[in-house]
Amino acid sequence: MQLTLRDFFMRLPLLTGIGLQTTTACWHWLAQHAELTAVTPPVLDQLCTDMGISANRATALQTQLFSDAVTQRLAVNLAHSGCLTIVDAAYPLALKETYAPPVALFFLGDLRWLQRPLLAVVGSRHPSAYALHAMRLLLPRVVQHQIGIVSGLAQGVDTLAHQVALAHRGPTIAVIGTGLDHCYPAANRELMAELAQHHLVLSEYPWGTSGARHHFPERNRIIAGLTTSTLVVEAAHHSGSLITANIALQENRNVLAIPGRVDSPNSVGTNELILAGAKPILQPEHIIEEVLVDKLP
Repeated sequence: MQLTLRDFFMRLPLLTGIGLQTTTACWHWLAQHAELTAVTPPVLDQLCTDMGISANRATALQTQLFSDAVTQRLAVNLAHSGCLTIVDAAYPLALKETYAPPVALFFLGDLRWLQRPLLAVVGSRHPSAYALHAMRLLLPRVVQHQIGIVSGLAQGVDTLAHQVALAHRGPTIAVIGTGLDHCYPAANRELMAELAQHHLVLSEYPWGTSGARHHFPERNRIIAGLTTSTLVVEAAHHSGSLITANIALQENRNVLAIPGRVDSPNSVGTNELILAGAKPILQPEHIIEEVLVDKLP
């Protein structure tokens, strides 16, 4: 029995009892053993030994990995979506260089959008009129420069970011925290269908996976990791958008923020980011020069 590296990484997210920490460790171990082109039971035994996995758990992992049940589950996923693994040539280098890259991304749409310059846009699920006005003022010029918008398809800022990209005929990518057969919020199902048909929807969660609280911070690391710059539109203190911004900072990426009113609770996070060194965004050119810094004459 043996699996190609691609098949191995497609199967890992389908195993029970395997989380982000283990899949990341598997990737790093195999990256350090570049001579390996396949995963066999002896290779898996060595991997588990080096990772400190107990003998009983290693046996269970091996049984599950090569099982007919996982083979069938993978077939179901591939019948409904594509799968991009960390060993594929199309896998984005920026994401691969992050601390905990997803070993597999299930997708609907066109992977070629990943080759565009990309900007992550995050913010409040309940944005103020000021935040919505600022996005409509700043983002169209960005999109017209063929910069793709990456966001999370959530209510509020995410939704408008995708809609602005569509309205101005630019690419947009959604990274979601459920399987590709689910849509959260349900009100965005039509928008998700549009992105899946003409743009790109990504998820590290297999078909049939419903949303869980911990999925969304995990999803945020992919949004930040796909891009060199993350724009925070509006964020309250301790908001999920600040998690994404902090991940971007940890990955040595640019963090941009739209200044807000000093008396607005929804602007506390963005104003504190600016105070801590994030670039304040006052006009579209401030975003464009950050994303296209290596492409300008």
